[in-house]
Amino acid sequence: MSDIERFNLYWLCHAMTAPVAAIEQYYYDSLTKKFFVEKSGILFDMLDLQLIPAEAEDLIKRLRDIDTEASRIVEIPRLNLQEKVSVQLLFLSKFQGIIHEEKLRLEAEQQKDSYGFALDKLEAMDPALSPMLEYWENFKLKTVQFYLEKFTGIIGITSKMF
Repeated sequence: MSDIERFNLYWLCHAMTAPVAAIEQYYYDSLTKKFFVEKSGILFDMLDLQLIPAEAEDLIKRLRDIDTEASRIVEIPRLNLQEKVSVQLLFLSKFQGIIHEEKLRLEAEQQKDSYGFALDKLEAMDPALSPMLEYWENFKLKTVQFYLEKFTGIIGITSKMF
């Protein structure tokens, strides 16, 4: 996986794991083949830089018609709380008998509606868990890619958007 693909997947992971009640909305514009985010009425690119006025105006116009085919903009779906829990429990099922297994399962099951996953804090839970972090990051990105491919198949965006 290239650095750009990894960056895109991390951005999508952030978008897809944002709390359901978060005010920002994450989008993909199939016309420009770019992702962007709307925060309090202001549009930002993937680097969190405010879009130039001309580009923002065009997107705002097309966002008004997001439910029409002419818009070519789709909102990135968010994982709900149960989906976040399921992803983490699936990951943990591959590490039965690991140190702090019960604690990790409990953390996953008590996932809050917050940014990211409870398991993102593996190293903070116990430094002995740091070797798992790389496996978790790879699993998380592959899972986001899976959800995205499912989503893109439904709406017709090519998966070669990276």
